[in-house]
Amino acid sequence: MATTAPVKDEFWWAGPAFKAKYIADARGTLADLGINVPAGLPQDVLDDVARILTVIWVEGKLVARETFHIDPMDEGLLFGKGIWESTRTVQGIPWLWNLHVERLLFTAKRVGIELDAKRVPDAAEITRYVRTLTQTDVVLRLNVSAGRPGKPGMVWMSLSLRPQPRGMVRLKSLTTPVLRGLPYLTWKTFQYANRLQVNGEGAKQGYDGALMVDEHRNILEAAHANIFLRLPEGWVTPSVDNDGLLLPGTVRAYLLENAPHPVKEAVVPLDRLKDAREIFVTNSNVGLVPVTQIDELPFPIKGPETADFLKLVPPV
Repeated sequence: MATTAPVKDEFWWAGPAFKAKYIADARGTLADLGINVPAGLPQDVLDDVARILTVIWVEGKLVARETFHIDPMDEGLLFGKGIWESTRTVQGIPWLWNLHVERLLFTAKRVGIELDAKRVPDAAEITRYVRTLTQTDVVLRLNVSAGRPGKPGMVWMSLSLRPQPRGMVRLKSLTTPVLRGLPYLTWKTFQYANRLQVNGEGAKQGYDGALMVDEHRNILEAAHANIFLRLPEGWVTPSVDNDGLLLPGTVRAYLLENAPHPVKEAVVPLDRLKDAREIFVTNSNVGLVPVTQIDELPFPIKGPETADFLKLVPPV
């Protein structure tokens, strides 16, 4: 008797409850996840989006979002004692991942979280995770919680859709909410809401976000990105030796090492903006975005030297 090959479940990636809801109303289910897809998209595209948003990597295993859980006594959940990193993929490979891992391990030590480097996925593991779900590029976020006494925390990773490319950004200067000597507020930890709040304040005032300055009105960074300025004497980026107020980004480190024009780290007073010829901000999710306005001051959308820096950054 001939045997019949087993039929592969096309919804292997979905938990039972999500699967039933998704089959009944795919677009409505994605809307519940915060994604409003335009009418007319083929079913395979909807399935791609659903997989990206609902399959979580946990300690090397793929877990349906609806079954994911964290220990309710985990100090990451109770007290915000956790750290994270985020970047986008380029042809399935996490961009600048070695720099992200270095910063993650540094942050863990800085805030007192025990983390064995072997638990952190390498670039190849991330590519396998991404390519199991989709052939498109995505944004990934890796999280590490502190755990509780006698039990280590969790290491997990989720994916999201890439942000829409931004041709420019406008910023409002606001005093940083980060306090000196408090690494949980400076680094990428679960206590990140202060940056969201100050960025939202910039948006309330009619800008795209916030440019954070210290109490002496020296420029630090945008709420979620580092900043580079072309002054008459050359390119500068605010220095990190400022009592821990500035989060040094991976793209910042990459550009300092590979910049097509020399870049110096320096204290940059806010009133130096009037001398700036070109300005851009960077992070690993959006890449490099020209700044066209800070407060009332306008700047070129893409100066000639900014164009040279853009050649080093993969397009979003």
